[in-house]
Amino acid sequence: MGSFACVRAAFSPVTTASGYVPIATLVPLTMSWFGTDEIQKIVFLAMAFGIYLLPAVIKAIDNVPDVYLRTASTLGATRWQIVRRVLVPVALPDIWHGMRLAFGVGWTYLVLTEVVVVAGGLGELIFISQRRGPREHIYLVILVITLIAWVSDLIWVHLGRRLFPYRSAGK
Repeated sequence: MGSFACVRAAFSPVTTASGYVPIATLVPLTMSWFGTDEIQKIVFLAMAFGIYLLPAVIKAIDNVPDVYLRTASTLGATRWQIVRRVLVPVALPDIWHGMRLAFGVGWTYLVLTEVVVVAGGLGELIFISQRRGPREHIYLVILVITLIAWVSDLIWVHLGRRLFPYRSAGK
């Protein structure tokens, strides 16, 4: 969609509409499709990430300077070579950043699915602590999730600096 205008025109109405879909409504939808098993959580997270990431990827592709595209075209590259060897590599740092942000938002989605689908995992621990106590376990679960999310974000940043050192050199 970011590199072919006809594809963008065909899918633009769907992607625009999907941006207005409340993510929380996907939980009961995926529950009706896949039950309350782990596959439901995985499908829900995949759908939520797809809805979140698509505009970020399109924007990253759009932000590739035209000079790279014109140079590759002048050197005789085909459209697919331009996509594979110019657009994706140049846009990859921005796509990586979008994935990092989506991963952070994904922790909220994960907690949402765990609280709604109380079949094992963190959701069951929160539910049992809410009903029977001790309620401190709820705070502990929140603390553990926050710490895991923070460490994960640090790993994303570190990997981003190693994969794209030229991006962090000027900062």
